[in-house]
Amino acid sequence: MPITGDACEHSELLNVLISRQSLLSTNRMQYIVYAAALASKNNHVLQMIQHLVGDVTINQRQDIHHAVVRMAATNAYYMAMHSVELRCDLSNAMQLAPLKELDVEDQTSYYYACITACLVNNGYSCLKNHITLLRSCDESDDSINMALKLTASVLAMCQSNFNNNCFLDK
Repeated sequence: MPITGDACEHSELLNVLISRQSLLSTNRMQYIVYAAALASKNNHVLQMIQHLVGDVTINQRQDIHHAVVRMAATNAYYMAMHSVELRCDLSNAMQLAPLKELDVEDQTSYYYACITACLVNNGYSCLKNHITLLRSCDESDDSINMALKLTASVLAMCQSNFNNNCFLDK
């Protein structure tokens, strides 16, 4: 029997964080929670996110997509490169197109989606760089902290969903 109260508790945590925070615009908050659900590869949580925060435009979807997919490549690569001793040039090692070529609608929200994907992927070397980029966009540490809290809340929803489906429901 699924523990539905537990799943509701975790979505309620996200709902409380969203409703009580005033640091992030709705747009930025949407980029964060959508990126967390997408990077976690959890369809059920993605549907819950859509219900909680509303849908996003096609341009926003593209921005979030770019952030999550690019971090999937760079997080894994740079974490590996920081763990081994290879003598290689790391500047744009993945040969990704410059950000300006992606027609990103909201660069600051894009960076928030990047830190979210980095947190989900455990890409901590990239996480630090993207936090630096957010600070260069005059984002406060309190706003960045809220983004990390929102991401952690979505991760708890994903973990709860997995546990319910694969462990507690048996």
